[in-house]
Amino acid sequence: MTHPTFSLSRRSALGLAMAALPAGLKAGQPRLRALAFDGFTIFDVRAVTAAAVALFPAQGAALAAQWTAKIFALSWLETAAGRYSGFAALTNAALVFCAANLGLSLSEAQRRELILVFAHLPAWPDAGERLEKMRQAGLRLTFLSNLSEAMLEGAMRANGLHGLMEPPLSTDRVRAFKPAPQAYAMACEHFAMPREAIGFVAFGGWDALGAKWFGYRTAWINRLGVAAEPLMPPADATGPDLGVAMRLAGI
Repeated sequence: MTHPTFSLSRRSALGLAMAALPAGLKAGQPRLRALAFDGFTIFDVRAVTAAAVALFPAQGAALAAQWTAKIFALSWLETAAGRYSGFAALTNAALVFCAANLGLSLSEAQRRELILVFAHLPAWPDAGERLEKMRQAGLRLTFLSNLSEAMLEGAMRANGLHGLMEPPLSTDRVRAFKPAPQAYAMACEHFAMPREAIGFVAFGGWDALGAKWFGYRTAWINRLGVAAEPLMPPADATGPDLGVAMRLAGI
């Protein structure tokens, strides 16, 4: 028979051990050693809406909303069909469609101007400071994004992030958009780590779900306050800024 005092001591010790675990780390989980970020967790996609409104004050917001939704719809369509045209071509096709759908006359110069916004997106206000803290904590960091490598490199240069992030992983490498498993698998190959050691930081709830299905621990940075995806499982950590990624990593 277990002595009551001994049993209580064991429970107390267990409680102390659990309390000592870093935030975001559950019992039995290895500490994350790397994080892969969707591009829009770091770069503010609202700049696309601002650019569209500058060109079309009355309908720019509607154009941007339809355009970004169509980009994702086409990427999922291509992934389901086993096809791949790349983000730049797909973004152009989506823009032409949405402009026509709204009855907007879009010149070639305006089309190029809007597409180039993706290569010069500003960083979210918390990005530099939070990424610096993650690097100081010993985490390896990279992008894993549907954006082309040129777009990611351009946005990294524009925001001074090259010293914090490793070379970006574009789905161009595997010719499959997220949530294709081979897209998420790029981080395992790049970091030379098992998926258990890597966390994925998503901007979209669907992307967090895809990463969870692949086997990553995920942080969903719900910067725009949208509803959660109804399918399971949920992200391991959710919140409005990059503090959630730090919590996932136990910082």
